[in-house]
Amino acid sequence: MLIANAYYCCIGVLLNHAKEIPHVHMIEVDAGYFPSLFHYCLRLTIYGLTIRSMNGFPNCFRIESVRLVSKTCQCNPKTESPKTRLFVCNVLLVLPSFISFTILGGNPHSLPFFDTQPIGTLMIKKTILISVALSMAFGAFSKDKKVVFVAGGKSHGYFSHEHIAGSKLLAKYLDAAKIGLKSVVVTDNGYPKDPSVFDDAAAVVVYCDGGGRHLLNKHLKEFDKVMKRGVGLACLHYGVEVPKGPPGEHFLKWIGGYFEAHWSVNPHWTADFQLFPDHPISSGVKPFAINDEWYYHMRFRENMKGVTPVLSAMPSADTLKRRDGAHSGNPHVREAVLKRKEAQHVAWAYQRGKDYNDGRGFGFTGGHNHVNWGSDNFRRLTLNAIAWIAKVDIAKSGVSAGVVSVADLQSNQDYSPRGWAPDQISEKLKEFNGKAPKGASLSPKKTSLSSGKAKPLFTSKAVTKNTSGHAVDISVDLNGAKELHLFVSDAGNGYACDWANWVNPRLVDTSGKETKLTSMKWNSSSSGYGSVKLNQNANGGAMKVDGKSVQGIGTHADSLISYKLPSSHQFSRFLAKGALDDGGVNQSACGNQASVQFQVFAQKPTFAGASVSGPKGSGGRVGDQGDPAHAVENLYVHEEVQATLFASEPMMLSPSAIDVDHRGRIWVCEVTNYRRHKNKRAEGDRILILEDTDGDNKADKVKTFYQGRDIDSAHGVSVFGDKIVVAVGDRITVFTDKDGDDKPDGPAVALFTGISGTQHDHGIHAVHFGPDGKFYFNFGNSGRQIKDKDGKPIVDKAGNEVNDRRKPYQQGMVFRCNEDGSDFETLGWNFRNNWEVAVDSFGSVWQSDNDDDGNRGVRINYVMEYGNYGYRGEFTGKGWRDKRTNIEKEVPLRHWHLNDPGVMPNLLQTGAGSPTGIIVYEGSLLPKVFQGQVIHCDAGPSVVRAYPATKDGAGYSAEVVDVLNGAQRDKWFRPSDVVAAPDGSLMVADWYDPGVGGHNMRDLERGRLFMVAPEGHKYKSTKVDVSSVDGAIAALKSPNQATRYLAWHALRKQGRKAEAALQKLWSDSNPRLRARALWLLGKIEGKGQHYVDIAIKDKDPDIRIVGLRLTRQSADLNTIEVVRKLVSDKSSQVRRECAIALRHEKTSQSAKLWAELAIHHDGKDRWYLEALGLSSDLNADACFDAWLAKVGDKWNTASGRDVIWRVRSKAAPSYLAKILKDKKTPAESHPRYVRALDFHSGPEKDKALEALLDI
Repeated sequence: MLIANAYYCCIGVLLNHAKEIPHVHMIEVDAGYFPSLFHYCLRLTIYGLTIRSMNGFPNCFRIESVRLVSKTCQCNPKTESPKTRLFVCNVLLVLPSFISFTILGGNPHSLPFFDTQPIGTLMIKKTILISVALSMAFGAFSKDKKVVFVAGGKSHGYFSHEHIAGSKLLAKYLDAAKIGLKSVVVTDNGYPKDPSVFDDAAAVVVYCDGGGRHLLNKHLKEFDKVMKRGVGLACLHYGVEVPKGPPGEHFLKWIGGYFEAHWSVNPHWTADFQLFPDHPISSGVKPFAINDEWYYHMRFRENMKGVTPVLSAMPSADTLKRRDGAHSGNPHVREAVLKRKEAQHVAWAYQRGKDYNDGRGFGFTGGHNHVNWGSDNFRRLTLNAIAWIAKVDIAKSGVSAGVVSVADLQSNQDYSPRGWAPDQISEKLKEFNGKAPKGASLSPKKTSLSSGKAKPLFTSKAVTKNTSGHAVDISVDLNGAKELHLFVSDAGNGYACDWANWVNPRLVDTSGKETKLTSMKWNSSSSGYGSVKLNQNANGGAMKVDGKSVQGIGTHADSLISYKLPSSHQFSRFLAKGALDDGGVNQSACGNQASVQFQVFAQKPTFAGASVSGPKGSGGRVGDQGDPAHAVENLYVHEEVQATLFASEPMMLSPSAIDVDHRGRIWVCEVTNYRRHKNKRAEGDRILILEDTDGDNKADKVKTFYQGRDIDSAHGVSVFGDKIVVAVGDRITVFTDKDGDDKPDGPAVALFTGISGTQHDHGIHAVHFGPDGKFYFNFGNSGRQIKDKDGKPIVDKAGNEVNDRRKPYQQGMVFRCNEDGSDFETLGWNFRNNWEVAVDSFGSVWQSDNDDDGNRGVRINYVMEYGNYGYRGEFTGKGWRDKRTNIEKEVPLRHWHLNDPGVMPNLLQTGAGSPTGIIVYEGSLLPKVFQGQVIHCDAGPSVVRAYPATKDGAGYSAEVVDVLNGAQRDKWFRPSDVVAAPDGSLMVADWYDPGVGGHNMRDLERGRLFMVAPEGHKYKSTKVDVSSVDGAIAALKSPNQATRYLAWHALRKQGRKAEAALQKLWSDSNPRLRARALWLLGKIEGKGQHYVDIAIKDKDPDIRIVGLRLTRQSADLNTIEVVRKLVSDKSSQVRRECAIALRHEKTSQSAKLWAELAIHHDGKDRWYLEALGLSSDLNADACFDAWLAKVGDKWNTASGRDVIWRVRSKAAPSYLAKILKDKKTPAESHPRYVRALDFHSGPEKDKALEALLDI
């Protein structure tokens, strides 16, 4: 260290005689002030550069003498005597001095002489020259600090969440700033494959998708070691979100805050930053406003300790208009923003303590919109922050942000270009920075209309929020025109928020007389959203432009309004203003992106190669209503996939349900005999088989498997080898085709009967095959009961007759059973209109449910086994409108009795709708955002969605990502079912109808199938051969249910012969494939306990859960002993499964284990609490007593009060009374505990009520 310090000290000191240089007299420095000679050298350099600048000499300065005085310096007598230190310094000065002389032309023989007297009286009495060579030499011998950018993988589509492109852009400009930092960009699609990249890092920048997919989640311990070295950490945009629990706790330590689900929110809005803190990160940043997905209401360290807000702004109320959800809203944020009016911090700096070696952190919630990196202020602030966390000094003007070009922003994108044309990017850069980027062309983008014969008489420039008055003047010569066509395009950047107005449109004749165009009727009109309206905007509201009321014609891009002018007209000019309506401009989510272009034609133009036609308010549809030629054009399709029309009428009509067999053929329930049309087709409805024989992604062959009145209005078809299982009317029935001629071998055989709801969409639905070899299915609340094949009532494994008489079940239900109908279980109940069920490879069950139509309460559920899902009162059967204590304030929540103890939480509520088919997509062909996620059809809003879910305590939270959406252009798109094909593509069935609900079916002549896959994919199906073990293993990996069914049975039949191959699959990196292998390994005779023991020790909690579920299905395995081993598992989801496993174990041992599980409740997790509740319901007294024995008099905690609120023990009412009488219990929580008493009965409850009389 001595030599290194001396050497670095000497690098910067270059000596020579230079009499012409101005003199600076002696500098005296106390050496003891500096921890090392290196720091002394740096400080001296700063002094010198400052003096040089003051004297106006750009290259050098002269110091007459420098005195280094040792007043407080302490030397190590063994290794660092004054003479030793000085001698080394003298020797090492020779080389850099020689370099200096050579470069500057000085005398290399005139080297300095250093007197080796004690350092306390050292005087250097030579002239010192510090020049440009100083910085050159210093740079040559010192090493830049390293900044590691860790870029996540593909995410949201072109120009959004561009992790690699954004990281490389920032790295480029950070390096170009030459502030002593050198960047390394890691693009391993996750955590670095070689973590040694962090070994010598000064700072790490993480830009990736977050939540449960955050790349740091699985590396907390190892990365914590990096942080404890004092390495800086910056997290950008989604990279600031991690799950609550260990990841969130680490982020609080590392960067001081994070996005917490159900606490923070993620709206798109324009944040206006006017004030900045006195902090290095603010250096050179000027006030700016920019639209982004600015997350806010972050979870920060208590009392903001160590946290400095850097960017803060006040969100508008519009940012909280969404319903409450994991990311959209919650009572806490509404209180903070709407009531307390607290500005929200969207970027912050954090100074760690000594335990983290004084490291630094930075959180930045912007960065959704890639184009925003083109903003100098947006970019400079981020570069400043990276420099700050790397502990590099920042100039007052900030880190140089460079000049970003269009090409810079287009570089390194994950996706092929889609939107964001160069001219549009240039406009944005000009908007951000007040000037166009070098070489940019700002001419308006050419219209999306093809020229053909129609030539525009007028074309405006793009009208944006930055256009003066948000409007342009329009004046057009009409001499000789017979028609008038007014077109509004989206100006090339998509039609979000593109509300447009033709203000005061009028026709002027040769005499100057004006005729209002609003007094004339148009021949046809179309609007991309809403409808074309007179003196109203497209949404039916008041027309306003830049805050001022106007009159005219309101519409929305893309729009065409066509007039036929009177044959004898004398009109010579058309006058108007083309303007953006405030209804679009003022939207927080996309108002800043609103841009339109106005054109006027004398001949009808064509749009995207097709005529724009249709009735008033046709929603921007392309082509005629129902024309299959434009079916795909009329859908929004997710950026990363492509939709293809696979089949349509007349090949097939309205499809209610579909399946895809192992050969890739699509089986369709074609329904016309439904409700009021139930006798329309005398021959009966059909089950069709469609096939693409030439690989062009279109069905070219169709055959009828079966037609008959006994399958009228079937709601489910499932292909299981040579068995075709159909859910229809009052039964589940099975056709058999052993000879493979695609015709039934004989009449269908009933599997279940006696189901109500024939000709009703709340009846029975499709059967699905689980990874455990069992059938899963459901019915809605019209199903009422289910009977066996002989018509006898079914008593399930819990000992309950399965019907809706509240003993205990009611309303819609979910079931599981063996293929022959035995081992029947009721997995969930009290749903309303649960259309279909999906089961994943771990055995988790998912479904949707519909509200009492019109109450915005459609929900997605993870079905926690044996749970009550709250459509009706548990004991009373009362509806959601009936008065009750602690009633929910919002109707969508009230609808499901979510405040009642014993009601399972919802995964997600999606608003109004008519939910239909559902799957869990477990293929790899589609983008990662869809892999392993629920994909669901909702016919009401004309949409197919994915719900990417992340673990949230013992349950889950989810987001919404559209796959297909017809709401903007063709609301007749009514997706009814979705299935994964063997090649991983999706098949989506479209019922196609102007309305929803079978009772109002109006279109009997049309129906579609769409294939969804990446662009360029060709539909194919590999031959499946399960006769060999290897072939069966390959088939078991398929994303297609019908293929996995064949594989499962083949491997199950092989038994121990398949064990080695299944063990190999068990070692796969894909947890879902591991789970499939485990289910089969655990069912090998005599091997169950062995594989359960291995599974419950696995590092993956999902695999541990499968191990426990496997135990419950094995009669020879001891569930209690397995729960005992997992009762303190670190995963609350594993403990949730332990609770479920104990439900039917009514022993003292199980009660004690339950009490152990109850101790782990955190007082916040409703999923975990309800798992405890349903676990205890059949043994409540023993469970409660065991818990009390554990907690003693320390029961009155948040956790304890929750347990008391939920458990139905006879002793619980007295404790509820104690809670209510406790003065520390907030008054606002009283209704909650009073409501809990409604779920008790008997003398214990009466005594509790008596005890409350004196409150």
